[in-house]
Amino acid sequence: MKRISIFLLLALTLVGMQSAHAQGLRVGDRAWYTARGGLFVGLNQSFHKGSVPLLPSADNAFFANGNSSNFIFGVHGEKAVTRFVVLGLRLTFDQMSGTIDGRYTEPFRIADGQGNPWDVVRDQAVDYTLQYLSLGGYGKVYPMSGPGLFISGGMSIGALMKHDYAHTATIVEPEWAAGSQALEQSGVIDDANGIRYAASVGLGYDFYFRYGFLTPQVMYEFGLNKVVDAPYTESWKINNVRAVLDLTFPIP
Repeated sequence: MKRISIFLLLALTLVGMQSAHAQGLRVGDRAWYTARGGLFVGLNQSFHKGSVPLLPSADNAFFANGNSSNFIFGVHGEKAVTRFVVLGLRLTFDQMSGTIDGRYTEPFRIADGQGNPWDVVRDQAVDYTLQYLSLGGYGKVYPMSGPGLFISGGMSIGALMKHDYAHTATIVEPEWAAGSQALEQSGVIDDANGIRYAASVGLGYDFYFRYGFLTPQVMYEFGLNKVVDAPYTESWKINNVRAVLDLTFPIP
């Protein structure tokens, strides 16, 4: 799936460049009012907040927060409605995978060689793999009327593509048992929501060259619904800070 997506993005880029070159398009008023399309890549910093389980199970007793960094990419298209307003669509391969960890006292004890009971403290960690294919609509407002500085806002809906986990736990107390590990547990995340809704705001700037626009922008995305729809984790949501670079060509 990833290879197919990458090849598709490269193909679209080459077609756009060749078409623009063949027509001799120059960025300016005419290009600004045409429909435009291209691709983008970016870095996604995810913030897992709320009751994020260290083991996605109804019997889990421990929760933590964490953050992670992933690459995202996709294609987009847009059109200027006026010199101040642009509307567009964005198809994104979203990754929000990450590691959540914490040190916790277990709800049980273990006995030493003399039969004495000891409280157990373990370092727990879970690696989450969360991937979505998201379709979003957005709008840009250009206060200076035309290519340049803009503010943006949008909404998106994402279909869950992958939702795996791998959990490990290592004893740190008592000292005589330190380093002992529980068997790794892994599988799919139970009760994961198949759809993710999000809203975003951002700021960016268009730099133009002979055949198109190069647009860096920063966006903050708010997760609007829970990652898992289960009573043991009622508030797990993911917000994202995204640094994205768009490459956009006028469509003749």
